[in-house]
Formats: sequence, structure tokens, C-alpha cells
Amino acid sequence: MADKAAEKKAPAKKTAAKKAAAAPKTAEKKAPAAKKDVEKKAPAAKKAAAKKAETVLKTILQIDGKDFDISGLAEKALKQYKSVHKRKVVTDFTVYVKPEENAAYFTVNGEGGDDFKIDL
Repeated sequence: MADKAAEKKAPAKKTAAKKAAAAPKTAEKKAPAAKKDVEKKAPAAKKAAAKKAETVLKTILQIDGKDFDISGLAEKALKQYKSVHKRKVVTDFTVYVKPEENAAYFTVNGEGGDDFKIDL
């Protein structure tokens, strides 16, 4: 009978060993998941920092003691043109700044006109 009791106890030890061996596997599975959470949070922090560090670019033309902000002049001129000529395709757009006249003139696809003017 003692042999039978020993045989019964032996399998119990094997299952305990199996459980102990299985425990590290579950811990290993949890560890990579924690790393993934950390990796996901890091790029979001970089994006937030990039938004705060945006540089503002300006172009100021100084002539005869006057300052002319010409930073967004081309965009402003194109917007003005597109508001009137909605269906025309623009392939070439050039802006000419004439500070002595307090104006900028532009050409579209090599053509100009009297209404192709922006006041500075």
C-alpha cells in the first residue's frame, strides 16, 4: 500500500512541476505587452513636442524706412486670382513686388492684366 501511495504522490509532483514551468511562460507573455504599451506612448509624446516647436517664417522687405510683410504674398495673390477665375488651370504663377508703388503685381501662365494687383 505504501507503494501505491508513493505512486499517487509522484504524479502530483509532476503536475506541480508543470505548473511551475507554465508560470514563467505567462509572465513572458505579459512582459512584451507592457513593452508595447510603452512603445505606443512614446511617438505620441514626440508628436506633441513637434507641434509646440513649429517655426514661424516671415519675410519683411524694408525700403525707405517702410516695412512690407511679403511672407504670404504669393498665397494671397493666388487666392485672389482663384476667387475670380475658378476654372482656369494655373501652371505658372509669378509675383513682382514694387514697393515704390506699395503694390505687387502677378502673372498667371505668363499673362498679366490690370486686375492682377495686390496692395501692400
